[in-house]
Amino acid sequence: MAQNDTPVKALVLAGGGARGSYQVGVWRALTELGWRPQIITGTSVGSLNGAMFALDLYETARDMWMSIRSQDVMELPEENADLSELHAFLREVVRDGGMDVTPLEEIVERVLDEDALRASPIRFGLVTVEKRGLKPRELTLEDIPAGKVKDYLLASAACFPALRAKQIDGVQFLDGGYRDNMPTALAQKMGAEELVCVDLEGVGITLPNRTGLPTTMIRSYWELGDILHFDPDTARRNMELGYYDTRRAMGYLRGCAYAVSTSAESCEDAAAFAWKFQQVQKAVREKYPVTLTADAALLLANMKDAQLAPLEAAAEDAGVDPTVFYTTRTLAEAFLEKCDRERIESFAPLFEGSGNAAQAARAALLPNTFLQALVCRALTGPVLPEVIEE
Repeated sequence: MAQNDTPVKALVLAGGGARGSYQVGVWRALTELGWRPQIITGTSVGSLNGAMFALDLYETARDMWMSIRSQDVMELPEENADLSELHAFLREVVRDGGMDVTPLEEIVERVLDEDALRASPIRFGLVTVEKRGLKPRELTLEDIPAGKVKDYLLASAACFPALRAKQIDGVQFLDGGYRDNMPTALAQKMGAEELVCVDLEGVGITLPNRTGLPTTMIRSYWELGDILHFDPDTARRNMELGYYDTRRAMGYLRGCAYAVSTSAESCEDAAAFAWKFQQVQKAVREKYPVTLTADAALLLANMKDAQLAPLEAAAEDAGVDPTVFYTTRTLAEAFLEKCDRERIESFAPLFEGSGNAAQAARAALLPNTFLQALVCRALTGPVLPEVIEE
């Protein structure tokens, strides 16, 4: 334990290629909340982000992710290349042992200052793997020879065979994901007593967290995109998701897929919605048992916030934007605006008790759509008599 009885905090950043933009949103949220690590460990893109965070280069990281495209990271064929040119490019990639990442090397050279990183109050470590024998290398800055930090950062991110192995002093190195895509053990070795881990669900080996340390895991409910597709619009979206997911993980938001306010009014609205939804669901289920399939759709959505789960699942299915801050009421309004009201209204007879077997069967065959109809009815329909009696 640190001298002032505050645990030594570590931020552990997983690899995941282009999904790394998500971690920039995480860093923004942690900074706003006053959570500052004494240690950062990372693998692959997590090590590159981690180095920038240790240097307090949030704006640099943000601007970089908001501007780079795949062509800025690796040598790719022209977008309008014909089939023969693509085949020639792929043959060259295979022959050379992966795509040329000279553009990435130029980015790292431009944004990272080794002397400043070594002088940072935040201790830094990374993971890479020797290609021969797949020998893992867990390295702190103190372990890395002077002048070689940028090389080892690129070694940690050498996502072979898609990208070329990184050669350092005659030794070829591969992406740290070949050994440990989430280096919690390294953080513990460096003295960490509390962990915040950011998972990008990238390729590679993610070892179980056996540190026994208090751990907050941050990962997205949503897909973050292809690991080798760098795109500013995707990066912008991922940063917002990372920001809100972090605030939720730290207890400042509720919901699962959506960022929902924890204000008293919003929580009261969530409780009222959940109560009415249950009553609507119960009434329909008793008259038309086949509509139980909507329950299965809700279970498959796997939303963790029980009160908001039906609304979030319906909002996701309707295509509501997850990168916005909501109250329960504004999330409901966003759902009602995006959903196909005409299609949903076709289920109205089931709620009014005048439905037939064919309509009930259709509800059973379209569980997600019927779940939207249940949510819509709970939000806009009359209060049921059994609710009034209670």
